Amino acid sequence: MNMRWSFICVVILLAACTKDYDFKLKDTTPLYVIEGRISDLQGPYYIHITRSTSLLGYPLVTTQDADSFDAVQGAEVIIKDDLGTVDTLIPAADVLPRMLYLYNNHVMDSDVRAYPSKVYTYKRGYYQTTKIKGMPGHNYQLHVRIGDSTFQASAYMPPVPTLDSVAVKEDTVVDAAGDKGNLPLAWFREPQDEKNYYMLQFYSNVVEYPYNAFLLEYNNYYSIPFVVDDKILPPYVNGLSVQLIIPDSYPYSGAPQYFSYLDRGVQIRLSSLTKEAFEYFNVLRKQLQTDGNVYKPTPASARGNIQGGALGLFWASSISYKLILP
Repeated sequence: MNMRWSFICVVILLAACTKDYDFKLKDTTPLYVIEGRISDLQGPYYIHITRSTSLLGYPLVTTQDADSFDAVQGAEVIIKDDLGTVDTLIPAADVLPRMLYLYNNHVMDSDVRAYPSKVYTYKRGYYQTTKIKGMPGHNYQLHVRIGDSTFQASAYMPPVPTLDSVAVKEDTVVDAAGDKGNLPLAWFREPQDEKNYYMLQFYSNVVEYPYNAFLLEYNNYYSIPFVVDDKILPPYVNGLSVQLIIPDSYPYSGAPQYFSYLDRGVQIRLSSLTKEAFEYFNVLRKQLQTDGNVYKPTPASARGNIQGGALGLFWASSISYKLILP
């Protein structure tokens, strides 16, 4: 009995021992990360170039100070299409004159304003197009030069079905606290004689609804793009729910996009994807939703399509969108 208690005491003492550990990844080799999209919405389109760091965490994306990467400035960025257009990108402007849309008191209004951006800024490593226009069925080439390093990627823009209708079904989503929310739904015809991949997004804002604003859709409230393989879809998609996927590292409780202010208007977007882009975002979802459970397999790396040794993805999407106005 005494030996048993002695053993238990030793185990308790060992378990209570702590040791400071330095989590700084001193030997990590920085890698360039290049990400951007061409769409058939209104431009400009953006290419984001950063260099990875050894910082840990899941930062906010609205300010430079919160980023855990180094923005890359001074890069040469060119996008070409198969029609002969060559667009040399410029540093992203802090302020863009553009049409902004507001919905108040059952009236949709618009106004041209000098719109300040806290996200798409040169300080954060963004470059913007000046003249290229995305069109379904065409190919796009990205060329990036950073010092002595060069990187390339190509992207094809598949067509996308037109959204027949969209809706928000109220009081169907319940969070851990028991609060009910609003489930976005989409209806469209899915071509059965071709292979397709899609991205569905619930965008709780009408301010920039005709514009190519992927980052706002992608990172709004930390959500991850919901991508779908058409093998699970019937010929007519009758009210497919637009899922909100939140990383395990999401710092707040609840699912805020499901509890948006519907009286201000919202929109749903259906985007076409290539298999390459589908697999990239599918792997990204698995990475960000891994909670360390020993029973879950280790997620694969998102391969991307940037040639030359950089990480990231350059892709092209045709987008169908509809507003939901109360």
